[in-house]
Amino acid sequence: MLRVTLAGLRAYKVRLLLSSVSIVLGVAFIAGTFMMTDSINQVFDHSYARAAENVDAAVQPSDTAKQRLAAQPGVTVLTPEVLNAVRRVNGVAAVAGRIKAPAPMRDVDGRLMTTDGLVGSALAIPDDVALSSGTVVAGTPPRRPDEAVVDKDTVSERHLTIGQQIQIVAHDQQVRQFRLVGAMEFGVDNRANGFTVVGLRPDVALSVTGHTGYDQIDVRAAAGISQAQLADRLRAALGSSADLAVLTGQQFTQATLLHRAKIAGNLPQILAVFSVTALLVAAFVIYNTFTILVTQRMRQLALLRCVGATRNQVFVSTLLEAAVVGLLASVAGLFAGIGIAAGLRSVVRALSTGPVPAGGVVVHSTTVVAALTAGMVVTVAAAAIPARAATAVAPISAVRQQPDTTASPARIAVLRLWVAIVLGITGITVIEFGTRSSELYTGIKVIGVGCATVFLAVLAIGPVVVGPLTRVLGWLPAKVLGTPARLAAANARRNPGRTATTMAALSVGVMLMSLFTVIQDSAMVTQSQWIEAHNPYDYSVDPLAGSDQTVPFSVAAELRKKPELAHVAALDGTKTNVNGHPSDVGAVESSAYGSLFQPNVREGSLTDFTAGTVAVSNELAATLRLKVGDTVSVATPRSGTVTARLTLIYQVYTGHGIDWFDVLLPREDFLRGFAPAGDTQVRILAGAGVNIADSRAAVQGVIAALHLLHIGSLAEKKSDLSGSAQSTLTLFTVMLAMAIVIAVLGIANTLSLSAVERSRESALLRALGLSRGAMMEMLWVEAVLTALLGTLIGLTLGVSFGWAFEQLIGHSQGGAVLSVPVAKLLAYAAIATAASLCAALLPGSRAARASVVTALADA
Repeated sequence: MLRVTLAGLRAYKVRLLLSSVSIVLGVAFIAGTFMMTDSINQVFDHSYARAAENVDAAVQPSDTAKQRLAAQPGVTVLTPEVLNAVRRVNGVAAVAGRIKAPAPMRDVDGRLMTTDGLVGSALAIPDDVALSSGTVVAGTPPRRPDEAVVDKDTVSERHLTIGQQIQIVAHDQQVRQFRLVGAMEFGVDNRANGFTVVGLRPDVALSVTGHTGYDQIDVRAAAGISQAQLADRLRAALGSSADLAVLTGQQFTQATLLHRAKIAGNLPQILAVFSVTALLVAAFVIYNTFTILVTQRMRQLALLRCVGATRNQVFVSTLLEAAVVGLLASVAGLFAGIGIAAGLRSVVRALSTGPVPAGGVVVHSTTVVAALTAGMVVTVAAAAIPARAATAVAPISAVRQQPDTTASPARIAVLRLWVAIVLGITGITVIEFGTRSSELYTGIKVIGVGCATVFLAVLAIGPVVVGPLTRVLGWLPAKVLGTPARLAAANARRNPGRTATTMAALSVGVMLMSLFTVIQDSAMVTQSQWIEAHNPYDYSVDPLAGSDQTVPFSVAAELRKKPELAHVAALDGTKTNVNGHPSDVGAVESSAYGSLFQPNVREGSLTDFTAGTVAVSNELAATLRLKVGDTVSVATPRSGTVTARLTLIYQVYTGHGIDWFDVLLPREDFLRGFAPAGDTQVRILAGAGVNIADSRAAVQGVIAALHLLHIGSLAEKKSDLSGSAQSTLTLFTVMLAMAIVIAVLGIANTLSLSAVERSRESALLRALGLSRGAMMEMLWVEAVLTALLGTLIGLTLGVSFGWAFEQLIGHSQGGAVLSVPVAKLLAYAAIATAASLCAALLPGSRAARASVVTALADA
C-alpha cells in the first residue's frame, strides 16, 4: 500500500499541488506571526537588558513611596544626598543617577519638536558610560553643563549636525541653549516610545526637568565584590527606610524584562487569533480538496478493494497521502513565513500606535515545531472524513461507471436540519444571555461562545440551503447570460456539500472582517455622541502630551477676561487610593456641571454633590461594592486620609480618550487635599456668534508665551479618536485579508478539480455547440455564485454578531449606537466577488481549451 500511495501522489501531483497552496499559506501565516513576535520580543529583551547589563545593584523608591508620591510629578525619595551616600559605600566603583522626564526641543523656527503629539524626554548621561542606557554612535557624551546629545533618529530626521546649538524648553518654560556634541542610540528609549530623547549631564537634567532627585540610582561594584555583597552593604548604609528598595543587578534585569512584557501588550495574542483563523480557513479548503480527490478516485479505490486491500489499508493510505502533502506544504510554508514575518512587521509598524522596534527575523525551534505540527495536524484532520468515506467504497464499484456525486439523501438533510436548529437555538440563547451581562469582558466571552455555536449551525445547514439560495442568486445571471449561467447554477446545486464547504471558508474571513468593521464603526459613533452629550466644549487648554506640566491657575483667570469666550472652567485630576484602590480622582468647577461637564447620573443627585461628599463612577462602585450613602476614604498628600459621603454614582464610557474620572470631588475639597501646582485642563465655550478664528485667537493670546501648553478642541479630539480607530481597523483588515486569499484559492482549487471531474460532461457540452467563451462564462458564474453565497452569509453573521456585542456594550456601559458602514461592507463583497472571478480564470481557460475528442476518449 505504501507503493500505491506514492504512485497516487505522483499521479495526482497537480491536484495535490493546488491543495498544498492553502496549506502553505496557512502555515506561512502562523509561522510568520510567531517569528515576528519572537523577533520583537528579542529586540525588546536585548534593548532593556542592555540598559541593565553593567548594573550590579540598583536603588529604587519602594512601592509605598511610589504610591505616596504618585500625585507629585518630579518629587522622589532618591535625592542627591542619597546618591552621595551610595557613592561613599565601600565596594562601590561607580554611581549614576537615572532620570527620564519630559524636556521638549525646539526646531530652528522655534516650534516644539513632537512625534505623534508627544514631547521629547531628557535622560541623564553619567560620567561612567558603562552605566549609561545608551551608546555613543557619533561625537562624544556630554561633559560640560552646556553640552547635550540627541538620539540618532532625531539627528537624522531633523538634519542636526554635531557642534550646532539646540534649544530645550525647561520645566519653568524657559528656553535653554545647548551645544550638540554627539548622537546616541538608546535602545527602546531611542524612538520606540515615540519621541525625541536628549541626553544631559545628571545635574543639568535635574535642573532642566525640575525634578528633586532621581528615578533610580545605578551602582557598579568594585573588583572582587559580588552583587549580593554590594546590595547588602547598600542596605546597611541606607538604613531600614521603608521608602528605599535595593535590588541586585540580576533582580533589576528580571524586573526590567517583566516591565518590557507589559509594554509589548497583547499584540502576540492578536496575531495568534489571525493565525488560527487562517488555519481554520485552510482546513475547509483542504477538506474540500480531499473530498473531491476521493470522489474522483472511487473506481481506483474499488479496484484496490477488489485485489485485496482492506478498509483499514485504504483509510491509512489516504491519510498517509494527506500527511505527505501536509509535511511538504508545511515545510514550504515555514520558509514562506520568514517573508510573511517581515511583511507583517512592516504592516504593524505602519498601522500600530504602539512600539514595534526593528530587527532581524528570529526563527526559534519552537516556532518550527509548532508550524510543522499545525500544518500536519490540520491537513490530516481535514482529510480524515474523506479518508473514512474512501473505506465505504464497495468493490463492485470497480465495474461501474464512476457515479456523479449527488445531493445528500433526504434523511441526511433532515438530520442536518435538526442539528442546525438545535445549535442555532442554543447559540442564540447564549448570545442573548451574554448581551444582558453587566460585566463587559464576561459578556464578550459568553457572546463569543454563542457566536461560535451559531456558526456551527450555519455549517450544518449549509448543504441544505445551498440549492434554494443558488436558485435565487442565479435567477438574474440566468436571465442576462442564458444557458451558461443556468448550467453554472445547476453545477453549484449538484454537490451542495462541496459548495457549502467552499463558501464556508470565505464566510469565515468575511464574517470576521464585517464584525470588526461594525464594532469599530459603532464605537466611533458612540464615542462621538458621548463626547457631544457629556463633554460639550469648544476648546481646551492642555499640557503637551508626555509632559508632566500643569496649566497655571492664572490661565483660567486670564481666559475669563476675554469677551470672545462665554464660559471657562478648570478641571483638575490626579491619582490616589480610594478605599485602598488606586483610582483617578478629579474635580471640576461647580459652574461647569450641566454645561461643560455633564455627568450621566445613575444613582443619587447632582444637587447633593457638595462639600464633604464624593461621586464615583459606576465601574468603581461595582468594584468596591459602593452604594449611595456609603462612606468613602480618599488618600491625600496634604490632608491625609479624608472621608466623604457618597452622594452620586455616574456612568462612564470605557472608550479610550473619554475624559472622565473614577472619582469626583468638589473642587474646593480637591484643592485643599492635593494642593496641585496648576490645573490639569481648562475647558472653554466660545461666545454666541463669535467666529472660530476670533475665539481661538483669544485663547492663543493667553498661552502664547507658555511653550508647554497647547489648544485642543472637540473636533480635534474626535479626529484623533477616529484616526486611532481607523488604524486599528486597517490592521485587522490587512491581517484578515490573508484568510480571504486562502478562501479564494479554495474556490480556484474547487473549480479546477471540478473541471477535471466534469471533463466528459464539458466535452459533451462543447460537442453540442457550447462555445469556449460560454464554457468560461459558466465557470465564472459558478465562482461568483459561490463567492456571493459565502460573502452574504459572512456579512449577515458579522453584522448580527456585531449587533449582539453592541447590545452588550449598551447594557454594561450605559449606551451604545449600532452603526453599520454599508459602503465598506459592500466594498468587501465586491472585492471578494472580483477575487473569485480572478480565481476562475485559470480553470475556465483550461476547460475552454480542452480538446473535445480527447476529453471524450479519456473520460
